[in-house]
Amino acid sequence: MEDEPEASAGGSWGGVDLAAIWHASSGILHDQVSVIERAVVAAIERRLDLDGQRAAGREAHKLAGSLGTFGFHDGSRLARALELALAPSDLVNPTQALALSRLVIDLQVEMNRPLAAQTPMAGPFPASPGAPSVLVVDGKSDRARRVVEAAAGQGLGAALTSTLAAARQMVDANPPEVVVVDAAVRDAGDLADFLGEMAARRPSVATMVLVSHAGLDERVEAARMGAQAVLQKPVPPDAVVQAVSRLLARTRGTPTVLALDDDPTFLVLVSEVLGAHGLAVERLNNAEGLWTALETFEPDLLLLDNDMPGVDGISLCRALRGDERWARLPVIFLSGSGSPDMQREMFAAGADDVVSKPVSADDLVTRVVNRIQRSRVQTERPDVDLATGLSSERAFVEDATRLLGLARQGGHPATLVVAEIDPPSAAAMAAVGRLVRLSAAAEDAVGAWPGGRLAALLYGTTATDARMRLDRIVQATRASGGDMFRTSVGLAASPDNGQDLATLGSAAEQAMERAQLAGGNAVEVHAPAGGSRSEVVDVLLVDDDEALGTLVMHALTGRGWSVRWLRDGAEALQLLDGPGFRARAVLLDVGLPELDGLSVLRRLGQRGILRDTRVVMLTVRANEGEVLEALELGAFDHVAKPFSLSVLMLRVRRAVEGMGAP
Repeated sequence: MEDEPEASAGGSWGGVDLAAIWHASSGILHDQVSVIERAVVAAIERRLDLDGQRAAGREAHKLAGSLGTFGFHDGSRLARALELALAPSDLVNPTQALALSRLVIDLQVEMNRPLAAQTPMAGPFPASPGAPSVLVVDGKSDRARRVVEAAAGQGLGAALTSTLAAARQMVDANPPEVVVVDAAVRDAGDLADFLGEMAARRPSVATMVLVSHAGLDERVEAARMGAQAVLQKPVPPDAVVQAVSRLLARTRGTPTVLALDDDPTFLVLVSEVLGAHGLAVERLNNAEGLWTALETFEPDLLLLDNDMPGVDGISLCRALRGDERWARLPVIFLSGSGSPDMQREMFAAGADDVVSKPVSADDLVTRVVNRIQRSRVQTERPDVDLATGLSSERAFVEDATRLLGLARQGGHPATLVVAEIDPPSAAAMAAVGRLVRLSAAAEDAVGAWPGGRLAALLYGTTATDARMRLDRIVQATRASGGDMFRTSVGLAASPDNGQDLATLGSAAEQAMERAQLAGGNAVEVHAPAGGSRSEVVDVLLVDDDEALGTLVMHALTGRGWSVRWLRDGAEALQLLDGPGFRARAVLLDVGLPELDGLSVLRRLGQRGILRDTRVVMLTVRANEGEVLEALELGAFDHVAKPFSLSVLMLRVRRAVEGMGAP
């Protein structure tokens, strides 16, 4: 099979937008250059130590691999020269450092060149045309860059800044759809004004606030200032992006209002008023065409005049509520009667709101927009369990499944919690649920589980950490509830105990039954018996280069492969050698810190793991001796950095397709 054609550095390859990922990763790459530059300056001033020199050499090693893959081949060559110069065990002397400083300057110039074949993007947002834009306002540059990186991975153009003043300028130049702002930014004293300004824009800019404590007071205050969402720090970058995506789902697109009124002048007036605020209005002046219009326009809201010839609005609303397709469509009555009895009849027929004629333009816009937003939230977040106030079973399954998919994609752990209260009661379930919710991060899912049980999906949390957290909760409920009820908790970890919710649920229930047999008020973790393998992934990526790793991850997942990403060789060896995990192929970087890739490969061979797994080595130093050593140790293939993504994916495919399921 022939190699696939390689895309230009600035284009799209296999669904991977290299330009977007470069924009998201360039901050990390420039930081790596800064480490080298500081080391060179220290060498010139005779204050460089070996640890600093080795650290600079490692950053040069990463740059040599990643820059070439992004298309900066001269930059890759310069980084490799710096790596070799910093590699000896003897300290770089001032004379040598002066020569290296010229290489650093050349490298900085090269990295400031535009990507090949990249079309310059207007404004500060590196988004592809039509893609949603996100502005991150955060004083912690590293944290903000990780969020921007994660946004680029989801196809969202993003930019960052550290102050509200700069954010205002960027919004004026090119308004984003969402602004994510840390409440702790340096000029956060101006936060209320900033959020109000974003809400007042036409069209408005949605805002999300990151706070240190997301209690009721903080949430109410953020909402009062105009924020549409609140997340509690610390929160993983992927979880921030998922929350942004949910917010976009509620705000993206132009809402459509269907207005039914026999007064054509009034219909024109309503269209002008609502249209000026970003709403699309479809006008209808006779009731006979209502169902056809509903099917044609699929509106987000119906404005319904009560007093029309031939049929009244109340009868139409009752008929609408009897139609399963339109039973939940928001309906606002337009009524010329201020009679309380008439309004009660409208609400009894299924009205969501009533606006009296003559209509106040501001009042009408506010009611229509608020009702559409609430309807979208309810559609996105299914009903809660009324007995406990927790998410319903259906809502929890949707949230937990989404979080598990996110964990798989990013190579992150997750833990499913299933708890049973004995004797069961809504009050006890609500009490335990509140404690779990308070201990959980903002992105975690907490809700009802079949059989009258409680469940939680803790994203980015290992079973060990989850057990410590749940132990404290169980002891707290025991202290407060005495002998009134007992709580038995079972935990199942992803990926060790499974990757889908059904498998994890079965494992967590088994662990919960062991907690019950122990007398309750206990937490048990599921452990697969006999070392059975419960997770098989197509590719395990082991590389500590964040920029290059991000690029490769998106290329792999874009091909539909299941992937995990680790940055440490010892951790990868432990995972591959332990129960519950197998990778069909491993992309293994040679230049890992602590335990290098060749040492990992040697131990994998000694432990018999290479019988079930094919290893493709990645290295900048692709000399003949190293290649031969890797192949003799059992490597399936060897790829030199910088590499062509097309060629790498072809070799990965050959490795994966050659290894079947266990």
